[in-house]
Amino acid sequence: MVEREIDRWVPGDITPKELADASRHLILAGGKRLRPCLVLTACEAVGGRAEDAIEAAAAIEMLHNFTLIHDDIMDRDEFRRNVKTVHTIWGEAMAIIAGDALFSRVFSAMTENARRLGLSGRRTAELLSAVSEASFEVCRGQAMDMLFEGRLDVTEDEYMEMVSGKTGALTDVSAKVGGILGGGSRSQVSALSAYGRLLGMAFQIQDDVLGLIGREEKFGKPVGSDIREGKKTLVVIRALSTAGEGERRTILRALGRRNASRSEVAAAIGVLRKIGAVDYASERARELVEDAKARLRALPQSTPRSILEKLADFVIRREF
Repeated sequence: MVEREIDRWVPGDITPKELADASRHLILAGGKRLRPCLVLTACEAVGGRAEDAIEAAAAIEMLHNFTLIHDDIMDRDEFRRNVKTVHTIWGEAMAIIAGDALFSRVFSAMTENARRLGLSGRRTAELLSAVSEASFEVCRGQAMDMLFEGRLDVTEDEYMEMVSGKTGALTDVSAKVGGILGGGSRSQVSALSAYGRLLGMAFQIQDDVLGLIGREEKFGKPVGSDIREGKKTLVVIRALSTAGEGERRTILRALGRRNASRSEVAAAIGVLRKIGAVDYASERARELVEDAKARLRALPQSTPRSILEKLADFVIRREF
């Protein structure tokens, strides 16, 4: 359903063909579709119908893929979802344009959704403002993430602020938009927003963990790439603050060195596991998920609410 709607906004017959192919590449590669699922289920959780939010679900997925295309350029990643990244196939310039093309469709799709439902001007403005603010938060979080790569003194509080924007903002607005389109009360929409924010933060921490100990064929990108890129994940931040001198040297031998050998990266990951940094991050993700599920108590008991609770559990149990 969401795929068909995305195809309507970014059809394969766009010219030039290179723009169509580059824009659709990651979308066609699959993915978890977590964010559109949040939009549709949140809509149902407040009494709406999934079809009432289909354009918005497509818009959020297009927004997400826009961020992924640009993120891959910045991180110089070669693979995502087990396929080559957009910029490695079409070049950085076309990848930037492809991402921008997806972003340009987001607000058109959201506006059409609001118009189809006959939403008031105030409600429509609320929708568009929420998406705009989330987009800015993602940019801010991404900028923080990039700047952290040049530092060894990043704190856990700084990390949490970064992931709140980089990942949490988009899951927040996914649930919020669904609640608005479903006709939820202000308290229900606020609860869904908080749920989405916490869920996204837990998702990112679990991503950090899988980037170290996951299986490449399931995770879709090389395990250990975050180490080579110098990413200050929660695991690394915790390790640098608790490691002994020798353990710290082993970590720094690979951290931020793109030409670090597989054995150096493996040794660093071994230290991260041995000193409990991986377990610490996993526990923080679990805490965030429990907090997220608690926010759903503001909603009536229903099958959609139960799905949102199960979705939160999936975030920390997944292997991809």
